[in-house]
Amino acid sequence: MKRPWDAIAWWEIRRVPFNLLVLVAGVLSGITLELIGSRFVNPGEDVVEPFGIVFWAVAYAISANICYSLGWITELLWSWGDTTRTEALRPKIFRWGMIISAAVTLLPGVLILLAWALSGFK
Repeated sequence: MKRPWDAIAWWEIRRVPFNLLVLVAGVLSGITLELIGSRFVNPGEDVVEPFGIVFWAVAYAISANICYSLGWITELLWSWGDTTRTEALRPKIFRWGMIISAAVTLLPGVLILLAWALSGFK
C-alpha cells in the first residue's frame, strides 16, 4: 500500500526536535569557540566577526534543514513511493542523522578545545 504522505508527516513532526538539538549543539559549540578561542587572539580582537556569526548561523540552519529534508525525499525515492517498505528503517536513519548532525555542529568547539589542549592550556 502506498503511503508517501505518512513518511513526510513522520519526518516533519520530528523536525522541531532536530532543530532544537542542532540549536543547543550550536550554542554550546559557539560558546566554547568564543571562550577558548579568545586565548588565541590579541586582546580586543574577535575570534569570529559578529556579523559572520549571524550569517554563518543562518546559513548553517538552512543547510541543516535542507539535509534534514533529504530524509523523507530519499525515503520516497528508495521506496518508489511505497513507504511501507521503508517505514521500519525511519527511526534508525533519524537517530543516525541526529548523531551526525550533533557531531558536525559540535566539531568547531571540540577542535578549539583540542587546539587549546595541544597548546598546553595556555
